[in-house]
Amino acid sequence: LPDRNALPEYMTTDQLIGLYQDFFEDFDKERAEAMVDDLGIDRRQSLKKMSKGTKEKLQLCLIMARNAQVYLLDEPIGGVDPATRDYILKTIISNYNEDAIMIISTHLIADIESVIDDVVFLKEGRVVLHETAERIREEKGESVDQLFREVFRC
Repeated sequence: LPDRNALPEYMTTDQLIGLYQDFFEDFDKERAEAMVDDLGIDRRQSLKKMSKGTKEKLQLCLIMARNAQVYLLDEPIGGVDPATRDYILKTIISNYNEDAIMIISTHLIADIESVIDDVVFLKEGRVVLHETAERIREEKGESVDQLFREVFRC
């Protein structure tokens, strides 16, 4: 999931779904259409006319409709309201390939803590922690978010 839009702005949602279907063998068109419809995204609207949030939701739908082996999501819930965050997380969890690995880069730890298995903290380009979320909770007696706040305190 890119942090910058690389899709052609003139294309509509339906055209982008068609592009992904043509380009990616592992793309599930029906799943993409269901997610787009569930989010209320107008399939005839061009990307250029969409709000930033709608563009991000559409990109998420296109990515999560792939049966990929690896998903890399950079700040998928950044810059959206809390209700939308919940919906995006639900969309991610209910649509990824269960045999795949998913890597999510985010600073919004509290919002994703309930769905993470492993945690890697990077600071100044170095790994400062690599642990399971459960072990952090058991051994440190605190949430991943609390530990994140301690490690990255200004």
